[in-house]
Amino acid sequence: MTAGWKRYAQVGLLAAWGIALVGYFGPWVGRRAAALAWNAYDLFDLLRLLPEIETGALSVNLQALRLPLVGLAVLLPVLLADASILWRIGSALVGAGLALATLPPYPEIVSAWHTPGWRVPFWWGVGAMLAAGIAIWIAPRLGRYRSWLLLAWLSITTLPAAATFARLLPALRTLHAAPLVPGWGFWVCMGGLGCVAMLLWIQGLATPLRLSDKRPSN
Repeated sequence: MTAGWKRYAQVGLLAAWGIALVGYFGPWVGRRAAALAWNAYDLFDLLRLLPEIETGALSVNLQALRLPLVGLAVLLPVLLADASILWRIGSALVGAGLALATLPPYPEIVSAWHTPGWRVPFWWGVGAMLAAGIAIWIAPRLGRYRSWLLLAWLSITTLPAAATFARLLPALRTLHAAPLVPGWGFWVCMGGLGCVAMLLWIQGLATPLRLSDKRPSN
């Protein structure tokens, strides 16, 4: 792999990461009414009030809607693993900030670590913050396995959210008696994550796995 290709691939990965982040906070429910301009971050809290959720008629893991943000939080410092130490620290701080946003609000956060319904997102957020910090030292040592590990990470933090959202749309249509479709935020987020996955796959194929990987210096 040439240095020029690696540079372009790095720029493409960071651009796709930024696009996915914008899409995550963009509207995932497409309708003109301003009250329905819900992004994935809002949906986690708002959909807890759906009749199907409250009665248990629809069994879904709403916490999965926060997974893409958890994934993006850890992804950034790993993508910048070959950068200077200052960039790596900065990306880890940004990642930790995104992970922090997934934690339950006050006062729920006080007891969230053992409260059903809040326990899972709490530990996801805490784990993502720790992972973003640890990535400063571990990510540069992943070597040529990095692309494949990130692909696996993207799969477990993206696919459950997309599947959960698809299962929730019929209930939302019934609630509002209107034809609701995924908003542009959903498509932009999934498209950005898909571009990240494609570039990582190409990167992985272009760098054969070897046991001897040169570790970048600080």
